[in-house]
Amino acid sequence: MPPRVDAVIERRCARCPDFPPLLDRFAPMTPARAGRGTIMHRILVATAVAISIHGAAQAQTVPAPGYIYTREVLGELTEGCVAHAPGGVFVGVGPALSFPAAGGTRDILFASDTGDVRTVATGLNAIGDCVYDAAADVLYVTDSGAEFSGAATGDTVFAIPGSVTNADVAGLELLPGGTIPYAYSIDLFGDGLLVSDAAGDGAGSVVEIDLSGPTPATSTFANGFDYTGGVHVDGSRVLVSEAIQPNFDSAIYDYSTAGVYQSTVSGPSYDHGSNDLAVARDGGMLVTGPSTLVSVDAGGAVTPLVTGLNGGGGFAAFGGGVSVDGFTGRIDFLASSFSGADDDKGLHRLVPIDALLTGGGNAMSDCTMELYGVELVPRSEGRRARVAICVDGAACDADGAVDGGCTYPLGLCFNVHDARLSECTPSTVSSLRLIRALPEDAGAEDLVAAASAALPTSASTCVFGDGMRVSLRDGGTRRGKGRVQLRALVGEDPADGDTDVVRFVCEPTP
Repeated sequence: MPPRVDAVIERRCARCPDFPPLLDRFAPMTPARAGRGTIMHRILVATAVAISIHGAAQAQTVPAPGYIYTREVLGELTEGCVAHAPGGVFVGVGPALSFPAAGGTRDILFASDTGDVRTVATGLNAIGDCVYDAAADVLYVTDSGAEFSGAATGDTVFAIPGSVTNADVAGLELLPGGTIPYAYSIDLFGDGLLVSDAAGDGAGSVVEIDLSGPTPATSTFANGFDYTGGVHVDGSRVLVSEAIQPNFDSAIYDYSTAGVYQSTVSGPSYDHGSNDLAVARDGGMLVTGPSTLVSVDAGGAVTPLVTGLNGGGGFAAFGGGVSVDGFTGRIDFLASSFSGADDDKGLHRLVPIDALLTGGGNAMSDCTMELYGVELVPRSEGRRARVAICVDGAACDADGAVDGGCTYPLGLCFNVHDARLSECTPSTVSSLRLIRALPEDAGAEDLVAAASAALPTSASTCVFGDGMRVSLRDGGTRRGKGRVQLRALVGEDPADGDTDVVRFVCEPTP
């Protein structure tokens, strides 16, 4: 461990340990954990002090080229967990800036894409990460705060039904309390889970939890790490990150699904953190930590994806959890400046512009409004893609269920700086009009109402809705069809604007 906390400040947080991300993770400590935890606690306090001293000014939040940034401000400070689910995301909240920390004070919320918020579960202590199993409707959450004052349970993984409201996590332990004292990152893996154990001092590991039997069984997937951070299953490989002692630089490793080390993808490096991992639509590895959120390509090159998040003075905010929507490619992530400002309560989003549908308007004005959550598919091989075709229950169906229809996750993005539309210059969108929607109760009117409330705007921004619903016909046995036509106006002249049209086809599940 670094012998001097002030050295961290002198380095302007460039070498601060990027995980655990929240100041209260190791405080207060039990005697058995005090040796390691107290030092970590002091360094994290130094991190907060350095950010406070050098990062008081609010910088403008700027996404990397090719993305649109939006933010939803919640009523509480975010903590660790963010996971996509049909219609929105699960997110952990709690008094992450408080000292000393108390047990049972963290909650899990579900934030819908339209901004509605539901409390799912209560009574957590120190939320590390979460992952949602859509097939089982279960949210798995790691908690390493059993030693916190007032904690009833912890140091384990909780299995929380996604549909519940205000459920107490006591009794929802997947493993007995204390099983994984430093439980941190988590991901779905085969018939179970992988969980990183951030023990430090070479004792860090990745634990496999097999859920195929009558009771969960644990085994060691990989070990020998220091502060094991993010773990992410990416097809035939498993990505693992760690913060390496004594200087807390970060590295990312590639393992086979059998737990065999393949290569070091990046690091040791201070160009990125090791808090959480995901993979973006373009294949880049997303990593959070002191650099907030960066993308790492196959060659190890690092690209910051957002700057200016409540950092100011050359400091980025401290990145927490990150999750990617498998269909739209939207990246949702958490960040903290340790100041209690809106960014600490923010559900931050990056929308990849190349995933948007331009809508078929005039190339000179088509960047005025583009459609989110819509992918055109050819009706047959060799034909041009003209229709948004989806199968009930497939990834393009936002409700995630085989329920007699398709819900397209339709949203609207305005003033898009789109490299595909080089002749179009973003302007100010003054108003929005729904020209036609079939079926009439498909949800398009609600989306237009929500988008209109954000107008006029000259910003590059997106508005998300509950989706465009197209039902199957004849008791769910025949395809259903829908259509929506929208016009965004620029200024007062009705002739000055952008009209977008999209046709939808919902196919029954084979």
